[in-house]
Amino acid sequence: MRRVIRGTCLALFLSVCVRWAGAQVIAVTSPAYRADVNGTTMIQVSASGFKGPLEARSWLPEGELGSDSVVAAVKLNSSGEGSFQFRADRYPHGPITVRIRGTRSSDGSADTCYLQLYNTGGVHWNEGAPKDPPPGAEGMKLVYKDDFDGPLSISATGVGARYGAHKPDHLDFSKIPFADPTPDGPFFQRDTYLIIRADAARNTTGLISSVNAKDATGFTVTAPYYMECRFIAPDAIGTWPAWWVLTDEFKDGKWGQTSDELDIIEAYGGDGPKNPNSPDAYLITPHLWGDHHNGGGSRPVDMTKVGGRGGWAVTPHTYGLLVTKEAIVFFLDDRKVVELPPFPLAVSDPTYFMVNLAAGGGGWPLDLSRYGGAVDMYVDYIRVFQGAARKYADSNSEHP
Repeated sequence: MRRVIRGTCLALFLSVCVRWAGAQVIAVTSPAYRADVNGTTMIQVSASGFKGPLEARSWLPEGELGSDSVVAAVKLNSSGEGSFQFRADRYPHGPITVRIRGTRSSDGSADTCYLQLYNTGGVHWNEGAPKDPPPGAEGMKLVYKDDFDGPLSISATGVGARYGAHKPDHLDFSKIPFADPTPDGPFFQRDTYLIIRADAARNTTGLISSVNAKDATGFTVTAPYYMECRFIAPDAIGTWPAWWVLTDEFKDGKWGQTSDELDIIEAYGGDGPKNPNSPDAYLITPHLWGDHHNGGGSRPVDMTKVGGRGGWAVTPHTYGLLVTKEAIVFFLDDRKVVELPPFPLAVSDPTYFMVNLAAGGGGWPLDLSRYGGAVDMYVDYIRVFQGAARKYADSNSEHP
């Protein structure tokens, strides 16, 4: 993400992506996208040109990771309209997604509408930072935690605040620009969540960085360390949510060009033509910037084969990174999914983190119109641990 270079990184990734064709889409007419719900809510849909019934699904809060559930089979009338009841009390408190999927009559292709809602009731389940460390951080000391349960501390540069609102090296990359914080967005706080909103009408979206753009002061960590972030992100055409780290390249009063970047998750959204369209997979990618060594290459993670098997826009997940002198290990919901050899700067230099909801870039379409022009990413918490840990290979492992 330091530079917008996607093509070669996506070759393997696109093999697990799906593409939906055609102009007809499923739309929700009530309630509004991103609305609050509580108790039983009637959801009305419009799907002209689709075969009935549609299938509505959402994620149930049960067990460690929950499970997908069929909410309703949605019958359509002759005008392509239908409705169903959603019992929000059965589903998680906070951000939830109802997916409504159907098949077009004209060509048999599929479409999915991702209805983001905020459940003011429901089941309190896995919300907020846990008391115990994750398995990958066993034996380490907690050195950073943000549960986003109080007022946000974000400024344009990060000076005088916990986070900066741009890449500190001034290399922002989103087509809808990363914006300074204002009362109207792109950052909001609710319950234990940081909300990052991509808003086409305001032409704003958001990024947070743990160091500032003036002198790179702020939070950094040096290996051995483990960090994790739990969030749910929106799947819309052009959305590009991510959680990632860079080694500190601020030297002699200026930002340099040599650093190691570890993308813990890059997700690519949007049912629609000419998109990566990957609701059930994401990329783990190291970028080794500068001429100090070679390496890199993307590793796709198929979420249908790991843990609860729900996509990144379907239910919140925890994405972890362990960096030691022996290896760099990536986790999904405490399951080890990718292991890489150590890179020189990643295991030696101070490292800072960023979370963002980019919208557009790389020449792909960007269209938030189905969702009223705005979509939300909900970040539940960030934790960082440091120090000696048990051998990383002992961590729970699932290889998709």
